[in-house]
Amino acid sequence: MSSEKDKKASTATILSLYAQIWLYQLLGLVIFAVARVVHLVGSGATESIATHSDSLPMFLWNAWRFDTQALTYISLPAILASLIVPWMGSRAAEKCSIIMRRYYAVMLAVLGALVTAEFFFFENFGCRYNVVFFDFFDEGPWGLLQTMWQDYPFLRILLSIFALGIFIHFTGRFIARIRLGARRYFGTAQTILATIIIAAVTFVFMRGSVTRYTLQVEAFMVSTDERINNAVPNAVYLLKKAYKERANSFKLYSDEQLLAREGFTSIDEAIRTAALPLAGETNAQKCEAALFATVEKSDTLPLPNVLLILSESWSNFLTTMDKGERLDLLCSLRQHLQQDILLQNFQSVRNGTIYSIETATLTMPYMRFFNSRYRFEGFQSSIAHPFKQQGYSTAFITGMDPTWENVQEGLRYQSFDTIIGRQDIMHSIEGSTTSAIGVYDEFLMQYLFEHLDSGSGDTPQFVVALTTTNHPPFTYPDNMQLPPLTEEWYNSPYLTGDKEVLRKYGLGAQYANRCIGDFLTRLKASPLAQNTIVVITGDHNVRSILDYDKVPAEQRYAVPLYIYLPQRYALSQEDEERIERRYGSHYDLLSTIAPLALNNGARYLNMGQNLLDTTAADEKFFSYSEKQLLAPDGADTDTLMRRMKARELLMEIYYQQHFRNQ
Repeated sequence: MSSEKDKKASTATILSLYAQIWLYQLLGLVIFAVARVVHLVGSGATESIATHSDSLPMFLWNAWRFDTQALTYISLPAILASLIVPWMGSRAAEKCSIIMRRYYAVMLAVLGALVTAEFFFFENFGCRYNVVFFDFFDEGPWGLLQTMWQDYPFLRILLSIFALGIFIHFTGRFIARIRLGARRYFGTAQTILATIIIAAVTFVFMRGSVTRYTLQVEAFMVSTDERINNAVPNAVYLLKKAYKERANSFKLYSDEQLLAREGFTSIDEAIRTAALPLAGETNAQKCEAALFATVEKSDTLPLPNVLLILSESWSNFLTTMDKGERLDLLCSLRQHLQQDILLQNFQSVRNGTIYSIETATLTMPYMRFFNSRYRFEGFQSSIAHPFKQQGYSTAFITGMDPTWENVQEGLRYQSFDTIIGRQDIMHSIEGSTTSAIGVYDEFLMQYLFEHLDSGSGDTPQFVVALTTTNHPPFTYPDNMQLPPLTEEWYNSPYLTGDKEVLRKYGLGAQYANRCIGDFLTRLKASPLAQNTIVVITGDHNVRSILDYDKVPAEQRYAVPLYIYLPQRYALSQEDEERIERRYGSHYDLLSTIAPLALNNGARYLNMGQNLLDTTAADEKFFSYSEKQLLAPDGADTDTLMRRMKARELLMEIYYQQHFRNQ
């Protein structure tokens, strides 16, 4: 049995070893800090730090969180050893201290190598570590060594890293001398408490957060200056992120393999099945001719502003549950849905936010495209491209941090002039507040209005916006006032979940609808009403509270589509009623907007149907999602589904032809 003296010694040794670990981590923090300063200087961000001094505390805090997280993972073997080895005796602890010194000499030297390599990566590519980094390793060992020898001061880098390792090794001699004497108040209870505290601190540092969400890319956004934001993460985190993207990236296949997968013998057969025009000789030419259309109209009037809003979890089923005063879910949006065009036979192609962003902006058949190495190439298939070509100012605006899922990095190349997120809105809208997800929708809508209103009268604006507040964990502004949710809401046979969950989802729907409704009221009362087309749809249906066993199949993936047209585009009441009965999906957005808003010669991706075409037969319209296809009674849904699969196949071939050329 251990003596009391042994117990005191064990506690002291645990704390001594943990103190040594922290000093090694301090050296790691210095390495990260130097690398961060070098990056700020190299990117020219030091010039704007004084201008953005209000973001400096958050910059330092988030940078420390990323650095501490990385160093905690590096230190995990040493931390575990510090909690176990002291119980084996003083000699074991001495040996542990020696091994730790060598371990950190190697690991911190490797860390120095990583941050140094990133410096040269940044010089070459103008960006920090991303998935492109792993292209070096695709050259093979000999090719990799040749590249490093030819393009970088390889010997100087190696000598510097070796010198760093030697410095840390000798510094470790002084660190290893740290000893805490056995105190009279050290004992078994104190040893157990110290172990629990160290374990808890380690867990928190590995998460990088004490909140519900672990440390994520959203923490990059601390300023409206992108150069400052780019300096927040460290090389280790970015390399881990890049590796994950590489591991999850999609594979490329030959055109023949893709055609065979879907049961087609040739691209001509696929194009005919897709009911698209067949022209050209090569597969590339045939895809271009089939997928792209040209606007054939001449309009002497000024080009209109176009605003497309993707409303988070805007559910068609919840829209139909509104009963006015009896159960007010629509709030101020109700009058606009009654006054303007509302399609309810409409579905999101995919059932997730990031997938819907990629579908709406790029008609991308590959999920998580923004996490792939190909996100750095621009495509004419972008929804913003034809507008940019015709002189529009283009923007993507959201209340969230657009670093989420690399949205900012991906859309930057897709003809969007500006990407606006949480930090920009909070700096522009006085008194704006935010949840964990993003700026509250009312402030996003205020920013959207001011963005449109402040635009040059000679330059039309095309804006894609994404709301965020109607999303778990459902927090709202302190002054929010909404109609009460009645028992009709809580007792609905189509909803599932306890009362508190239903309350949060109900408030989210009401709040989102009120914010959009107030925005539309303000827009219609302003001069913008005369020259602004507004299109609103959901990114996906609300999911968690719908009982999919009871909700009708046509409502499972249904999101509304709302369209406001200025007077010069006004349709007859009869035509509006016809259009509202039509079926559609996210694939139809650009096919509907482009012919209306753009002038003669504009070339756009025509993946879907023009829902506003009053000359088209109503029975030709259908609604496609990856889960199901909906169409009017009597339609051959199998043939229509085959048609859409053929079109998605053509999109795959189109994109892969570009990917291979990168």
